[in-house]
Amino acid sequence: MIDEALKQVRLKRTLDRRLTRGHLWVFSNEVEAVEGNPEPGEEVAVLDGRGRFVGMGLYSSSSLIRARIYTRRRGQGCDRGLIEARVGQALAYRESRLGRRQAFRLIHGEADGLPGLVADVFGDRVVIQIGTAGMERRRSLILDALVERLRPRAVFERSDVPARALEGLPPRKAVLWGDAEAVAPIEENGFQLLADLMEGQKTGYFLDQVENRAWAAPHFRDRTVLDLFCYVGAWALLAAVNGARRVVGVDSSEAALELARRAIPLNPIPPSVCSFVRADVFGFIRALAARRERFGVVVLDPPPLARSRKDALAALKAYRELNHRAMRALENDGLLITCSCSHAVAREDFLKALTLASRDARRDFTILREATQAPDHPIHLATPETQYLKVFFLSARAW
Repeated sequence: MIDEALKQVRLKRTLDRRLTRGHLWVFSNEVEAVEGNPEPGEEVAVLDGRGRFVGMGLYSSSSLIRARIYTRRRGQGCDRGLIEARVGQALAYRESRLGRRQAFRLIHGEADGLPGLVADVFGDRVVIQIGTAGMERRRSLILDALVERLRPRAVFERSDVPARALEGLPPRKAVLWGDAEAVAPIEENGFQLLADLMEGQKTGYFLDQVENRAWAAPHFRDRTVLDLFCYVGAWALLAAVNGARRVVGVDSSEAALELARRAIPLNPIPPSVCSFVRADVFGFIRALAARRERFGVVVLDPPPLARSRKDALAALKAYRELNHRAMRALENDGLLITCSCSHAVAREDFLKALTLASRDARRDFTILREATQAPDHPIHLATPETQYLKVFFLSARAW
């Protein structure tokens, strides 16, 4: 029996199968009725079309995602005890699977049982990002749990993402706890770099490619490398540290490039090996063809090109053009590391864009490796939306 005091979201009988199979999101078109007039971010019991309990969710009155399930335990509140437990479980998961790293993602939203919350750890600094009304109501509880468990020097908030507007929330950017420089040193895969946790993209740095960079490291030796959309230079610095003969990083952000340049002397890199160029990547890569310049490895890791499904078609056109140009810039035995972090672009569609790009470039490729986001960005088995990163390592074949 369901406690009648619980506010409830009842699903339509014809549209409840996805939820009963384990998905964590309730979309607005799946809702038959909302009972109890829940406020944004409040706990609700989610019931299937026959009135059977599915899970406890956090309610949203404005988003297309009406509720996000956070537990299968009937009546369990998203309270201090649960948040503290989830932070502890998330940390234990990372330590047992990955060991204790200097920089890692601690909380990855739904997959860690705290939907709408991201928390990244950079040494003695923590950055949180809140994207839903449910987590917005519990900011102080989240902060208390992180400070108690991690004892950081500072906690920064970077809740300045467009998704907050869908929940009726304004952007927020602040220092929530402590005192530390926003520019943080990061250790990854045997090299050092710098990231701005307050003004940089997302939470300041992208941790989802750590394992992919580790796998790629041996492939840079004695190669010339082009890193497009290089941001603060993670791929470029990795290549230089691992024996690349020449590395060029390209990005449109001078602030990000300055951090990349500042990181060069932090690593055992000869000054002449690594350089960073401010340019529009689309224009830069088109100009390569005119110069007939080729590289042994090209890394193509752009920011999201599709923010929603309505942008997917334009994004796929851009992916096709970028990859076509990158493929033409490769040496005959070159390696293309190409990525999409757009949630709205499906793997199959991205792969089709790569296939068409190879045809446009009149080059043959084999898939050396296919990968996704790092394990500290866990993917919930029944909620495919928690997987977003697509990475293909494509080996050029001179037949």
